[in-house]
Amino acid sequence: MAVSWQLSGSYFENCSCDVVCPCLMSTNAQLTSKPTKGVCDVGLVFHIDKGNYGDVRLDGLNVAMFAHTPGPMAEGNWTAAAYIDGRADDQQTEALGAIFTGAAGGPMAAFAPMISTNL
Repeated sequence: MAVSWQLSGSYFENCSCDVVCPCLMSTNAQLTSKPTKGVCDVGLVFHIDKGNYGDVRLDGLNVAMFAHTPGPMAEGNWTAAAYIDGRADDQQTEALGAIFTGAAGGPMAAFAPMISTNL
């Protein structure tokens, strides 16, 4: 049985493209446009105001994710890394790892098949 989870908080994202990311803001299908510099280096930072993974509380923790895509995101072959708050205990680290790798389902699960290297 899948573990129920929920997060709420703040999120910030920035990539290496010029001005507006063509992967997300284009007349083409999402993630299919070529990044303006040919590759995409993106950082995503999350602060969890309130959250849980089953009975594990995640309030106040942070996660930073970084990815490199060698071309249009939808083509895959991403290299990605998730950095979990050092204040997290073992259960919280495991929970956040499951959420942010997509193993627990949710939004990140859509990106998981495109990641070929997890650092």
